[in-house]
Order: sequence, then structure tokens, then C-alpha cells
Amino acid sequence: MRKNILILVVIVVAAYLIGVESAKSRGKNYEDLRHQLERLWTSPDAKKSRRRMAKQARKSIDKARKSLLG
Repeated sequence: MRKNILILVVIVVAAYLIGVESAKSRGKNYEDLRHQLERLWTSPDAKKSRRRMAKQARKSIDKARKSLLG
């Protein structure tokens, strides 16, 4: 489990660094990237999608719990 989390963290950090370097090469800076991520996070459509996914996850967990416990 630790190994999987470590691999995931390494991939996320690498993707972030590549994204920042890509933005710099296009003449944009880190703040532009940060603002884009912030807009995406606060977007009403994104919020609705996150709520829908959380609801589906809860249903899936409840269904799995019922099937395991009987």
C-alpha cells in the first residue's frame, strides 16, 4: 500500500513540474496555472460533478457493505 501511494505521489509531482515548465516555455507563469486550477475547482459544473461522483461512491460503498455483511 505504501509503495502504491509513493508511486502516486511521484507521478503527481512529476506531472506538476512538467506542467509548470510547459507553462513557462509558453511565456506563462505559475500564477496563470494556479488561477486556471482555482477556476476549475470553483466552477459550478465541477462542483456539481464532484457531488454526483461522491453520491455514486457512497451508493457503491453501501451496496458493497450490504453484500459483504449480508
